[in-house]
Amino acid sequence: MSVRRNCCLKSKLLALFLFQFLIFFPLLQRGESQSSAMFEEKSADLGKITPVYSIAEDPLYFIQLASLVKDKPVWNIRAVSYGKVKGRNKRSKNSRICNIRPFAYGKLERDIWLELTHLKRKKYLIPGDEVSVRILDLTGGRLLASINSDKRRMAASLIKPFIMLATYEQIHGGKLKRTRRIERLIRRMIVVSNNWATNKLLQILGKGSSAKGIHRVNLVIRKYRFFHTKVVETIPPGGKTYRNYTTARDLSRFFYLLYHKRLVSPYYSELMMKKLLDVRTSRVRTYVVRRDGSPVADKTGFVCGLNGDAGIVFQSKAIRGGKDYIFVFMVENKNKPHTRRWRHYKTRVIRRLSNKVYLAFRTYVLSQPKMQVVSL
Repeated sequence: MSVRRNCCLKSKLLALFLFQFLIFFPLLQRGESQSSAMFEEKSADLGKITPVYSIAEDPLYFIQLASLVKDKPVWNIRAVSYGKVKGRNKRSKNSRICNIRPFAYGKLERDIWLELTHLKRKKYLIPGDEVSVRILDLTGGRLLASINSDKRRMAASLIKPFIMLATYEQIHGGKLKRTRRIERLIRRMIVVSNNWATNKLLQILGKGSSAKGIHRVNLVIRKYRFFHTKVVETIPPGGKTYRNYTTARDLSRFFYLLYHKRLVSPYYSELMMKKLLDVRTSRVRTYVVRRDGSPVADKTGFVCGLNGDAGIVFQSKAIRGGKDYIFVFMVENKNKPHTRRWRHYKTRVIRRLSNKVYLAFRTYVLSQPKMQVVSL
């Protein structure tokens, strides 16, 4: 009797299992197919919509993901052996260069605020001076300092890298022929900051019309999502251009995309980088930077009421284990002081901050365990 009861119980359990399997498994498959179909429809709908702003459009989004990118850029740039300058090679122990206190790498923005307060107290920054700063660690993909990054500033000569970008974009798209004349004009515009060459390039882009050339430059600027940069006018005689504007965020984004070879194409990104490395006037390339031989690709800008510099410091090319970083610093005064004293003091402020930021990166590398730092 017990054997019969066990057989009946087993047969009932088997029948129950088959009943559940035959009923619920088709429902489960249908639910999965419906959910996948709904997901495909939603993704198709999202593909049709072009949002005005998204997280992926924010430069910070790309900066934070930089350390996760597998294909990191390779720049075949050697350490620079800067020529000796008379009167600048002999440094005593009591020299100001030897007594520079570097910023803390992990607290860079705080230290910059404290330094700006100190400079105001020393009257290197006068009432009316507004500052924009942005420091990005390209090796680690970290935003270390951002002060008034979205504040529009007069661009002055800092608008010229965007004009160079628009020129190569037109050449790459087949709308403009690359000639020796255009290359010479771009080099004169970037390396020696020639205003006549800048206006001539705008005329070439507009096929004889500077207004059309400005329009085409602005289209390229919008294409690469520099939302707070615009070319409004050509550079008048004397270089007194006040209507063109940009921000520290857009400048840092330009050099970030250039560093990762995302402007136009890798080939044209290397051409632009080569010209920026040959810039003759630099406020970031200080004695401390030149002493190690770190290459600097930057562009300066000055007009009555604005003094700034933006670029990339290739510390890793001169120091084993060093970090490449973006340095953007702009000082604007809406009262437009035109004295030499104002320009001289603001240049000293930029150089002072450049030294402290560079030494902050160097000190951080020195403090890392199992890291040998050697100046080439």
